[in-house]
Amino acid sequence: MKKDNFAKLYEYLAINSGSEINLKDLIDKFTIKKTEKKKKREPFNDKIDSFLEFLKLLENEGLLKISKKLVIISRPFHLIGKISLSKRGDGFVKLTSGNEVFIPSELTGGAISGDKVEILPLRSGKKDRLEGEVREIVLRGRNLYRMRIDEADGNYFYGKLMDMQGEIKEGALRKKSLLADVIKSIKPNDVIIIKLKEKAYYDNNIYEVSFVKFETGTTRDLDLNRILMKYNFIQSYPDHISTDTFAEEVNEITTSDWKERVDIRDLYTVTIDGANSKDFDDAISLSEVDNVTKLYVHIADVSSYVKQGSPLDEEAYHRATSVYLTDTVVPMLPPILSEDLCSLVADKNRLAFTVEMVVDYSGQIHSAKFYKSIIKVNKRLTYEIAQTEIEENNPDNFLVKLMKLANALKKDRISKGRVELNLKEVYIQTKEDGTVIDFKWRERLDSHILIEELMLSANVKVAEFLRKKNAPALFRIHETMDEEKLETLNSFLALYGVNHVIQSTDYEELKIALFKIKGNPAEKIFNYFLLRSFMQAYYSGEKLGHWGLGFKDYCHFTSPIRRYPDLVVHRVLDALLKGDSELPYSSQDITEMGVHTSEEERKAADAERDIQKLKGCRYIEKLGITEFVGIISGIKPQMIFVELEGYFGEGAISYTHFTEDYELKLPNDFSFISKKYSKTFFLGQKIDLELEKIDFEEMKIFLKPKENH
Repeated sequence: MKKDNFAKLYEYLAINSGSEINLKDLIDKFTIKKTEKKKKREPFNDKIDSFLEFLKLLENEGLLKISKKLVIISRPFHLIGKISLSKRGDGFVKLTSGNEVFIPSELTGGAISGDKVEILPLRSGKKDRLEGEVREIVLRGRNLYRMRIDEADGNYFYGKLMDMQGEIKEGALRKKSLLADVIKSIKPNDVIIIKLKEKAYYDNNIYEVSFVKFETGTTRDLDLNRILMKYNFIQSYPDHISTDTFAEEVNEITTSDWKERVDIRDLYTVTIDGANSKDFDDAISLSEVDNVTKLYVHIADVSSYVKQGSPLDEEAYHRATSVYLTDTVVPMLPPILSEDLCSLVADKNRLAFTVEMVVDYSGQIHSAKFYKSIIKVNKRLTYEIAQTEIEENNPDNFLVKLMKLANALKKDRISKGRVELNLKEVYIQTKEDGTVIDFKWRERLDSHILIEELMLSANVKVAEFLRKKNAPALFRIHETMDEEKLETLNSFLALYGVNHVIQSTDYEELKIALFKIKGNPAEKIFNYFLLRSFMQAYYSGEKLGHWGLGFKDYCHFTSPIRRYPDLVVHRVLDALLKGDSELPYSSQDITEMGVHTSEEERKAADAERDIQKLKGCRYIEKLGITEFVGIISGIKPQMIFVELEGYFGEGAISYTHFTEDYELKLPNDFSFISKKYSKTFFLGQKIDLELEKIDFEEMKIFLKPKENH
């Protein structure tokens, strides 16, 4: 079919949304007539196939349903998704199904990465992917933007929009819209905060904008403000969502299902969290009666407060996750819930969803049951306090027993195929104004392992139950590693003299490689390299298991205060336990929620990486250091990335320091050839470097090899 025929068919279906159309009549209307078969054009049968293929793509998006004789058209009938732009300006629109539509740069309609757009499909492109054009920008992806002033004329200030994906975008700020004092104050290279106008004029990527404020007009952390704007994170909850209806206390008067819950307030219960934590999702208990050991994992019962379909629920779904940016949080739920009523604080009645497991100290879970409960936490412990008790090793101590159980669970899981990577987490300590005090490695304590293993146990048993019930729910998926990556990993091992060839993606094979490279100078780089070889975990209704953790069944159940997928799982589990005839979500609902929550999780991770890179730049600037030893950690044709030995952060070296060609020659994924130095450089290799510049807009520390290299 021609491009215009696809568009005409789509428009015709849209006009007839909510109705049924005879399939044969539709084919006759939008394909070449049989009398034209003899013409030297596209064969008639190919035309029919192309037509049906396009209808099938629309069916996959839930816009219609095809039966033997009828096409049943949905209402409303429109394709809406979120767009991201490449550096060339081409667009890729992620639809609610997870499928992508390709948009050529000239048909993006002025959309910016992150915008929600309605598209008009034009043709079926490569790999069964639709191609189309942006018909309308439904919702801008951001409220505020940063603009650096470049120049001015009699009527406008012009500048580059910062922190943008894709092609360079520029803003035009009309002087008539500004106060005289503001006009006098704006100077070249100033950064101002702007909004795109409602019907922003655009031409050659120039948008009309309105002034909000100067970036420097605040005492708050500028880096934090920048990241909040870039990702459109809003800390406060919208005014239209009322939280005044929640009772201040949890008791039999304020809780409608109090009598249906299991009252286990007499069970000794603790929380173990970070010293600065405020949102306590989980608590733990242990009982040993008549030679039966029971582990209890209590999770905040958020679903009792956040009712499905309410304005509060819609906002929580939109956010999908809490975002942690240095010492600041952008919460998924309002503070009255996240830090008070839902949070499992000590010495107060709290509503929970409990997983009760019969276990033994060899790491076996013999049975599990689930129920809504009332708990009262006896003690709030930090990881450090819990660690002290564990190290005292009193055999009668509650935590020592739990640690014994956690170690057995971990040992059993590793033996069955969990991949353990030796990677550390960075903690950034800042002042209130964002000034970096210090970068530290976050020490991994036994108390961290204790909580992790017990939470994994609860997640696994809930996922197993959901799978057996065949319930539409969100599972946490991590697919098997791609075997094509093995050749590169084996070449890396050989380069560093590790006498092992990984034969397959089986856990045992990878564990042997990790054991053999342990203590090698290239161990850390290999761990990062291996991690990059893994598939990315995501949320889905498919029950595919978690390869990295070695679990056949896995979901997220234990953090509903800060993750929406956990709240979904709570609702589905509750409905199953009650024997409801209708479950909370359809398979289509779950598919759409899986795409959205996975996207928001990745966005949060990107924001957390950005703030870490920015603070890393600030830290190096503060220290005033100009000479470094860099360990090559990443290779691209036009950029080399290095880990700064002895410091926290990553540096970048332009390809121009290694060659006069337009890019580097990369014989494989872990090395590059430098014509300037007449040698090959490898991942993990150390280079003596000196500071070239710190670019805060790029969020990069640019370095160059020392002259005597």
